[in-house]
Amino acid sequence: MGTQRKPSASEIESVIRSLTHVISARVVMGKTGEIEEIHVLTESSRAPKQMVRDVESALMAQFGMELDHKKVSIAQTQDGKKFRYDIGRLKFSEVSISLNGARAEAIVHLKKDGEICTGKSSGHSSSHSQLRLIATATLRAVENIEGADGTFVLEDVDASVTLSGRNVVVVLVNMITPRGEDQLVGSAIVKQDLWKAVVNATLDAVNRRLGLMPED
Repeated sequence: MGTQRKPSASEIESVIRSLTHVISARVVMGKTGEIEEIHVLTESSRAPKQMVRDVESALMAQFGMELDHKKVSIAQTQDGKKFRYDIGRLKFSEVSISLNGARAEAIVHLKKDGEICTGKSSGHSSSHSQLRLIATATLRAVENIEGADGTFVLEDVDASVTLSGRNVVVVLVNMITPRGEDQLVGSAIVKQDLWKAVVNATLDAVNRRLGLMPED
């Protein structure tokens, strides 16, 4: 008996998008073809926990796939309201990474109007993975802003760019809205702190759509 073929990200997204109340979906796969993250934008008429169970059930029925519910992120639109973000000024506050063997967790704090918005992301502890975790945690912090609807998916982080002798971080982000998907690019010069530059590059990317301004 042959090994069962793993479904592609687009196949998984197609199944999730077919579910009632789902507006859009994005799947992030690891290098080995394993699911790392699933981001789903839904209507608010169904509870997020139930939507997670719907996704789990659909993937089990369609592909025989057992899914860790912690990998599913649900964002919901507000009924009767336009898709919007609170575009108050965000400022960098703090970034940290904790290591536990081959695993790492990044925590990013952003300041907005005197309050702290926090985002977290965990995964492998390799050097490049740590930068991805920081960028993803930044996006989670942005999503946690009161009044924010929708979801962001990190596509890539490149910290190897050099311009006029200055190191630059470039971040590519996918923004999922009820109107579809948009790719956003942001950059930041590495002054003294690479991690902070990753946060600011990520904010620069979303600023191009949301008006969020990173600040040194």
